[in-house]
Amino acid sequence: MKDSLVLKTIQEKIKNLGSLPGCYLWKNESGEVIYVGKALKLQSRVRSYLNPNQKDRKTRALYVELFDLDWIATITEKEALLLEATLIKKYNPKFNVRLKDDKKYPFLCVSTSEDYPMVFLTRKIKDNGDRYFGPFTDVKAARDTLELIHRIFPIRKTKLKLPLAKPQRPCLNFHMGRCLGPCQGNVTKETYSELVGEILSFLEGKKERLVSGLKSAMVQASEKMEYERAGFLKTRIDKIIQVREKQTVVSMDGGDEDILGISKRDDEGQMIILEVRGGRLEGKKSFPLTGLSFSDDEEVFTSFLRDYYLNVTLLPSIVFLPPSAKGNYDVFLEAITEKFGTSIKLKFPEMGPKKSLLRLAEKNADLSLTERILATKLRDQSVAMKELQEKLNLPVLPRTIECYDISHFQGSSPVASGVMFVDGKPYKAGYRHYKMRGYEGINDPGMIHEVIARRLSHLVNEEEPLPDLIVIDGGLTQLSRAAEAANALELGHIPMVGLAKKREEIYFPGEKHPYSFDIHSPMMRLLRNLRDEAHRFGVTFQRVQRKKKALKSILDGMEDIGASRRKSILSYFQSKKKVTDATKEELMEVSGIGPVLAEKIYSGIQKLKKKEP
Repeated sequence: MKDSLVLKTIQEKIKNLGSLPGCYLWKNESGEVIYVGKALKLQSRVRSYLNPNQKDRKTRALYVELFDLDWIATITEKEALLLEATLIKKYNPKFNVRLKDDKKYPFLCVSTSEDYPMVFLTRKIKDNGDRYFGPFTDVKAARDTLELIHRIFPIRKTKLKLPLAKPQRPCLNFHMGRCLGPCQGNVTKETYSELVGEILSFLEGKKERLVSGLKSAMVQASEKMEYERAGFLKTRIDKIIQVREKQTVVSMDGGDEDILGISKRDDEGQMIILEVRGGRLEGKKSFPLTGLSFSDDEEVFTSFLRDYYLNVTLLPSIVFLPPSAKGNYDVFLEAITEKFGTSIKLKFPEMGPKKSLLRLAEKNADLSLTERILATKLRDQSVAMKELQEKLNLPVLPRTIECYDISHFQGSSPVASGVMFVDGKPYKAGYRHYKMRGYEGINDPGMIHEVIARRLSHLVNEEEPLPDLIVIDGGLTQLSRAAEAANALELGHIPMVGLAKKREEIYFPGEKHPYSFDIHSPMMRLLRNLRDEAHRFGVTFQRVQRKKKALKSILDGMEDIGASRRKSILSYFQSKKKVTDATKEELMEVSGIGPVLAEKIYSGIQKLKKKEP
């Protein structure tokens, strides 16, 4: 925010805010909402952003882009917290921490609003008396849980409005003992309700209590000589115990707890929840996050707690967070209490078993983030190559791409660099350096002509495969000279483009005007990566050459210093400064240099230093 008029306009707006709680929306010059925040007192909180000397990195970065302000007042800070979450989902502001996937996660629904409930997956929550469990971040895990319930509990699986006016013949599930057959009308609501109660206990993680109740029912059925019912109960007990034994015991207290861990890299992050129910580790949930570049752990966890726990259907008793996330969560806890009629405890263990579980959660988060970033890169690389083929009208998918750049220092020590990407990734075995033979000084187009001619000649002579695309770091002039080199070798059919630095525009051979594409597209990101890698590779080599040339120039012309001794001296000292600052004794440490020669070299260096300006 550089314009004083903009600053003055915002200050005038702030005067009208007063001390009400609410949400504020910072916008950039394009009118895009870039940050949404909440405050107990809007006026004082918003005014704090206008100090250009901020200590907080995030606020400093935000200050640069501030251009306009909007706000929504609320009655309480708790209402502002809920509104903040809604506005972040709506505007997806880049400076806010937010869940990366805006999709709705699936829930398991037990349709308790019906006389004969069933269990199914849904992404919509209705306020009709049904019970919901979730969200599940992994759809496969949700389906596996549903399949497990259907395997253990003989609940109906067919959508029907029960009871039916006229009972119908039961399906195969009934004959297999996997459904009580309410469609027949021969199972009472009470018996069916008991089954639904068992399913609810199972989903709530109360497996110990469930097994205990089923054992009591089995004994009662056996005493009444209801052996078929006792057999059904025994089968359910065995299956539940089998599931429970696969789960790790992490707490002898037998409580319901969530352990949260996070991994962050630049703007991206991954939040992991380890769910402990009844003292056993039952599952893991993974949430991708974005907008983390300038956010500390307190802000990240505050945002996540709000977005996740205010939307769950079942609360744990305790949530364990890393000590770095300590902060003020009073408004969040107040909102939880109001919504659920109960609260949760937030704990920040610094040692003991819970600290070990936090480390386990963080390790899982790091693995998940690594996997996601890798998958994203692979997906982007594939998309980028397809975009290149389509946008550049290439005959084949550009699996092998080469990029060339010229590097020199004020015209001296010019070199060229060529890098190769295969399937969108750097292929180091295909990297090449070139010392210029036909040009000196500043002549980038001529040097590009030379290096492309040398590269293509080598490929033809060695009968090696040609690249699918050649990218030239430069504009129309450099590209034209590269195309000349290819045409001279009758290789004009090789696709070739120039990538101009200033506006990230693409030039095509024979066309005067460049083309512009979305600079954030996978295609343009890949081309920039190529160009930047070629530049980095070339600059590194050019510096090495300049350094060697500077070292050689010190010793050139000295009596009794031939190529062999000069090489020994340069190898020993490694830098021009070390050679020029060397004492006679240090020079004598070089193999083949005695006192007399050391004196000659030392005197020659001193004379040279006196001549330097």
